[in-house]
Amino acid sequence: MPIRASRSGGRRRWPRFFLDLDWFVESPGGSSMGRGLELTVRGARLPIACRSRFAEDVVLHVSLPARERLFRARCTASLSEGRGWVLSFVEVAPDDLQLLGHTLIGEFGVLALPGSSGKPRRSPAAAGVSRA
Repeated sequence: MPIRASRSGGRRRWPRFFLDLDWFVESPGGSSMGRGLELTVRGARLPIACRSRFAEDVVLHVSLPARERLFRARCTASLSEGRGWVLSFVEVAPDDLQLLGHTLIGEFGVLALPGSSGKPRRSPAAAGVSRA
C-alpha cells in the first residue's frame, strides 16, 4: 500500500502520522486534553469523542519534542463519525510549522511531508484572480 494514496471526493491526499505527544484544544464550546494524536503539516486528528461539541474554530496546542514552548495552531474542527475530531490548520506560525515538519521527518522520514504534486490545487476564482 503506497504511503501517499490519492483520494477523491475532497478527502485528504496525504497520510496522518501518530505521535505519542501531549495536546490541548481550547474552544469557546469546550476544551479537551490528552496524549497521542495523528498529525500532518496541514492538520490533526484527535482520537476522542467529546460530550460537548467544539466550536468550529479551535486552537490546538501540542508538546513537540525539543521545544520548551507548545506548538500552536488555529484550526477549524469537524467531528468525523466514529473517528474523533479532525482539525484543519488555518493559522500556524512559521517557526511552529518548521518544527512540526522537522519532527515528522525525524520520526517518519521525508515521505511524511506532502510534495508539491500532492498539494490541493486552487482555482483562479478561489485564489482571487480574475480572468478578465
